[in-house]
Amino acid sequence: MKKQGILNATLSGIIASMGHTDLLVVADAGLPVPPGVPVIDLAVRCGVPSFADVLSAVAADLQVEQI
Repeated sequence: MKKQGILNATLSGIIASMGHTDLLVVADAGLPVPPGVPVIDLAVRCGVPSFADVLSAVAADLQVEQI
């Protein structure tokens, strides 16, 4: 069992499977998402976890080529 880093299994798996030219969007609940696009909802309640906390955790686990 993981004890640090991203603990959400789905998000951790997506990050681990990403390769060159793959895209990942971190957004708040208001972003319209087209049908067929996978969504990982991390919300516990409004504002928890914060956008900044999620972005920080993803940035620590993911080698980003371009923003």
